[in-house]
Amino acid sequence: MLKNRQRYLFDLDGTLLTINIDKFLNRYFAALSAEFDDLYPDKQGFISNLMASTQKMIKNDGKKTNREVFMEDFLAHLNGEDREEIKKRFHDFYQNVFPSLEKDFEIDKQTPANIISYLKEKNKSLVLATNPLFPRQAVVERLNWAGIAAEDFDFISSYENMSYAKPNPNYYQEILDKIGASPNNCLMIGNDLEDDTAAQDIGIPTLIINNHLIENEAKDLDLVWQGSLDEFYSLIKSQL
Repeated sequence: MLKNRQRYLFDLDGTLLTINIDKFLNRYFAALSAEFDDLYPDKQGFISNLMASTQKMIKNDGKKTNREVFMEDFLAHLNGEDREEIKKRFHDFYQNVFPSLEKDFEIDKQTPANIISYLKEKNKSLVLATNPLFPRQAVVERLNWAGIAAEDFDFISSYENMSYAKPNPNYYQEILDKIGASPNNCLMIGNDLEDDTAAQDIGIPTLIINNHLIENEAKDLDLVWQGSLDEFYSLIKSQL
């Protein structure tokens, strides 16, 4: 199953990064809304606008980057505030505040790092196929939380370099186009039975990590494998 696959696509949140996504999003929204408190005292309204613009990214049709779609929609909700100031605040938040969110979570820094190190030793090509709804800076920061270096990956998806999002199968095809790979040379490893198994729609087999399993609107699935992060580590050591 594993030996003839050269490229390993990994989800991040709930897969390599052992956090509960709902708890993370609640903490993230609270911290981000606090940074805009002087402009948007209605925090719930701010979060609603943020989520609406995120939904626009999820439904992106590929004509623009996710970042362009997000910023155009989010800025359209503003009431005459300085657009450049808003963009600067987002940048400053991810630079100065976002890293501090790590302290709110208990994170396994050993197993994910061991998995990545082992696959690198076996000369496997690694792709971070995280849903590209965040800037690269925030993606790399969350990799750091998991004890993993961005340099270990040949490609990292973020909202700057992608024009689709999960669960759209075009997201996976866009990655394959960017890295010059075919589905029969890839595996997808994730924890979401909707977002991550969408890779199977273009022929990429999916392995599910169930430590933080997300079921969503899961359809009938023919999974290659399902188990814990520790069990996945044992699997690759036994087969590679």
